[in-house]
Amino acid sequence: MTDCQEVAEKLLEELVSEAKRSETIADPRSALDAVLSKSRAAPITYQYDRKGPDHDTVFTALASDKLGRQGFGQGRSKKLAARNAALDFLRVNIPHALQDNPESSQPRPTLGEIHSNATHENAVHRLQEMFALPPIARPLLGQALVHPSWAYEQRRQLEPIHQQDNQALGFIGSQVLNFEYALTRARNAIHSPPDTAGSGSVPNVVYDSAFRQTGLAHALLLGVGQASQGIPVEAGSNAFQAVVGAVFVAKNFPLSLVGDWPLEWQPLWSSIMAPQAYFDPTTTLTKLASSMQLEVDYKIREYGPDHDKQRRANAVLSSSALKTSVSVREGKPVASKAAARQAGSEVALAILNTMAQRLPAQALSVELDRDASVARFILAHQAATLMRNAIPLSRWIAGQLFGLHWAATPEALLDWAVEADQILTRAMKFEEGIPNFEKVFRAAIDAEQADDQARGIAAELFKLLARIERIDRPESLTREDLERLVQLCDIYRCLGTSDPDITLECLVDDWTVLHRQRVDITCRADASQISVRGRERAVLDAIVAALLNAAGEIGVEVSGNQPLRLRFIAELDESQRQSVSQICTLWAGVTRTLTLTPNEQGLEATVVGAHVPTTRGPITLAALAALQPRSEPYLASVADLLHDLKNQVTAAGAAAQAPARSRTARLEQQLTASRHLDHAQALAIRLKASTSSLSYDNEQSTELGPFLRSYAANVLTRLPGTMSLSVPDARRIAHVAIGEGTLRAILDNLVSNAIEAMQDGGSITLEWTADSYEAIVEISDTGPGLPPDILNALESGERIRSTKARGNGLGLLGARTLLTRAGGELTALPASRGATWLLTLPIAPTLTETQ
Repeated sequence: MTDCQEVAEKLLEELVSEAKRSETIADPRSALDAVLSKSRAAPITYQYDRKGPDHDTVFTALASDKLGRQGFGQGRSKKLAARNAALDFLRVNIPHALQDNPESSQPRPTLGEIHSNATHENAVHRLQEMFALPPIARPLLGQALVHPSWAYEQRRQLEPIHQQDNQALGFIGSQVLNFEYALTRARNAIHSPPDTAGSGSVPNVVYDSAFRQTGLAHALLLGVGQASQGIPVEAGSNAFQAVVGAVFVAKNFPLSLVGDWPLEWQPLWSSIMAPQAYFDPTTTLTKLASSMQLEVDYKIREYGPDHDKQRRANAVLSSSALKTSVSVREGKPVASKAAARQAGSEVALAILNTMAQRLPAQALSVELDRDASVARFILAHQAATLMRNAIPLSRWIAGQLFGLHWAATPEALLDWAVEADQILTRAMKFEEGIPNFEKVFRAAIDAEQADDQARGIAAELFKLLARIERIDRPESLTREDLERLVQLCDIYRCLGTSDPDITLECLVDDWTVLHRQRVDITCRADASQISVRGRERAVLDAIVAALLNAAGEIGVEVSGNQPLRLRFIAELDESQRQSVSQICTLWAGVTRTLTLTPNEQGLEATVVGAHVPTTRGPITLAALAALQPRSEPYLASVADLLHDLKNQVTAAGAAAQAPARSRTARLEQQLTASRHLDHAQALAIRLKASTSSLSYDNEQSTELGPFLRSYAANVLTRLPGTMSLSVPDARRIAHVAIGEGTLRAILDNLVSNAIEAMQDGGSITLEWTADSYEAIVEISDTGPGLPPDILNALESGERIRSTKARGNGLGLLGARTLLTRAGGELTALPASRGATWLLTLPIAPTLTETQ
């Protein structure tokens, strides 16, 4: 508790000291004008800046005179910001005005109680009793329930008792409640760390709800005009915070209000301190538009008499890519400008939501109707942006933009692409060939595919490698170990290469020839017209081999077309069924278009291929290309190492089990088996080290600047004395969508390569930059540079042949694979000297975008 008290004192110190300093002067703006009234520096001008969403706006004021002197201040309103700026101006530039102020030598006037109506006075007495406050606190409690409109109308009544409205108390109460909320979240996090951080403040709607639940709404004094309109959310929220501020001041600024909170209001405290989830349409639209590189502005129309003025707003979307803008229809009529912007934002968000839930043509013809032109504009802007710029992929997927959220379902993605082509090809001209769409669709498909299947293959590999490392005698190697190794080798070979498609007829002929009388095939489909993809064929071949290995003979029944069904019939005992089921689980991670379902008779394979559209525009062609499986050279290199490992394990097992004619021959065989096992374990260690960096990182983001400084400092401790490393600055803030462990593995590979290349010494430079959408990390060295064959392999996507002794090229391929999975890129830049790499990293979504 002591630590919490220290935190409270530190957080409240500035607020309390500022309140004490401001006591020396009643009205800083008037005092400043009076001091400068006869000076050539007059008059004082005020400039304002507004930041934050509508529910949590902060104003900044800059007070300046003709001599260039300035003062700064912040507040929840322009009035409070200007007051604080004037006070800062006096304190910095004319401090004697505060010391010599005649008002400071006079005692502060005593507040008087506000007498208005019985409801107001009863509420004040009730608050006094609930919080156990002395009678002297009643004027403050009464002020907390005074709306500015009533204070203005009754200013002659308030002047003799030195009273005012509740704005100042509302500000104090907001700071107190923000602190209590942060303190509660910190305490909860200590006992139960959350998976993600929550919102940093409580929205106005929560405070307004609390105000009405207390029954104080009837006691709030309102002006005549305001009373006819009721209490808006902002007024109710401010009044509740003002009550808290009044209690806080009356209790002489306690460290926390938790112990003084009334028992009957305890449910309110729990609801306020609970993690908040608040939908702010204006902020949501702004962030979504920013992801699309759209600019948002608002036009507000006012109408009606002053005492009942109504406002309507419409969002204006501007596209630099299309060099035009469009106006969204107006939102519902409301009283305030902030609420009008919210209503206008809701209309724009409704259009985006309809575009996300419906296919383009259907959405435009049925759902959007009046908003069809806006929807076409947004769709065209997204296409133009994708053709020219990099995008924050995770934000586009989360925002359901340009059909990327359909990426997990091939049929839905192709249907969306066909309709998008039909709409856009009439409205805009596409560049020659397939634009950047294929790259984006493929990245979305990789991101949307749940990595459970690929994770299962990797887990099986690590489990097997760990077992081989632990074996101390060649005799401990089992047939099961070898079979698992063979399966993994085949799987990684399949993932690392691109096998050609084949017709079902050719596949059936191959099985008939290869397995002769052991496979009985019945085909009830037109096999010559059915195509089987390369990966699908690899899976089916593996299943046939596994079943034949277990049962000796099998039957295959082929039926259907869309989908294609293959029923494999085999007589298996329980252990054999379990073994086949494990093989099916492994191979299921190879392709998403084929599912394997074991049953009592064997298993059933279902091939679900997306219907290929007859009309193929540039977007459809890109989607079709992205849906084609892509080989990963990195995994082909892993397959090569696994093949070598399989040979060593096979040799070790054969030598250990071979008969020997003499004791000497037996010892020689044991020595041979032991050597093969040593080689196998060395390969297992290399494989484990090479593939461990590809383990899935649960971290969502990394603050790039501090991480790179820390990483560079760590590299300096192990850098040879003949080499130097520049340490990047961390003055900017950028969170990238990749975990620290993954980013460290990538940098380790590139930096280690640079160190190994500069045997005679040199320098390494590490720099970075970022914008709203992506960050670029540049790593360069003064070594001999990259061999042409490595550059060619990277550009063509082929495997990399390492130039190092016992090297396998896994490092660069692994780094590129890691970046691709995170939505980034690894690029080698041409350089006259040394090697230069660019790491492109997507910026991580903010908390509100992921919720």
